[in-house]
Formats: sequence, structure tokens, C-alpha cells
Amino acid sequence: MIRLPPERMAKIIKYACLVGLRASEVLESVKVIDNGDKEAFVQYYDSVQLTLNHWKLPGMIRSTKKASLSFITPQMPQIVQNIYKVPTLNAITSACRHKGIKMEMYLCRKIFASWLRKEGIAAEAVDALQGRVSQSILTRHYLVPSQSLKDDVLQALKKLQRQLD
Repeated sequence: MIRLPPERMAKIIKYACLVGLRASEVLESVKVIDNGDKEAFVQYYDSVQLTLNHWKLPGMIRSTKKASLSFITPQMPQIVQNIYKVPTLNAITSACRHKGIKMEMYLCRKIFASWLRKEGIAAEAVDALQGRVSQSILTRHYLVPSQSLKDDVLQALKKLQRQLD
């Protein structure tokens, strides 16, 4: 799927594997990164904390199952810059099918989650990064991520990006 022409669709698929968001969230994220609105991008991307702050964007707010932030290296937004016209999910799926590739964007989330688990990231942390928060009292109120979570996730994502390249 990543080698799929047109290149702009392949870039979005690669980016989706690296951020682990739902398809609609990926496309909204790409629109913010790609639209050239520096003010929106500065608000969305925290270059000090190396996060995409989804909670700051109106298009990313959902009533349930919402990802609030993603850890991201400075190179990752460059993958989807200069796409100019962000395709729809239907256009990406149709292009894949036209090339004989059975593709669903949920597979990108699966790659992200499987990779992070393989690299030793706790299941609860992966769930939180993908916008799934358990209803258990322990998870919602008492579970505190380790101090090294960001560094561990970024290290794992760098390895995944090398594999995807």
C-alpha cells in the first residue's frame, strides 16, 4: 500500500501507520499539516514535547473514542507536507483496489499497535495513543505512564519508519 501510486496517497498511508489514528483522524491531521496555515500547524504540533495535540482541533473532537495526542518525530509531518489536495478515504481505498490491493485503513492502526507492543510499550499506553480509554477506575484515574513513555514510543516509531522506508 505504501508504494501505491499516486504518491500522495502512499504518503498518507505511511503517515497513518506512524501515528495510529483512525482514518478520519488521519485525514484531518494531514489537512492541518498540509494546508499551509502556519498558525494552525503551530497550535497543532508541539515541537518541544514532540506531540500532535489533536484535542486542540475542532475537527478532531469526537464524543467518544478520541485520541488526544500522538508522539511524533520532527520528520514525520514532512511525510505529508506538500500533498496539496488531500484525497478522501474512498479515493485511497478505490486506488488500492484498482491496483489489486485489498486495503482498509484500520490495517494502519493495526501495524502501529502491533509494532509498539512488539517494542515493549504497555497495552494501556498503546490504547491511550489510539484513543481507547478503558472504563476501569484504575486506568482512568490511577494509572500513570512511565517517565520514559515518550522516548520509548519515539524510538519504536523511528524503527517502524525505517522499516516502512
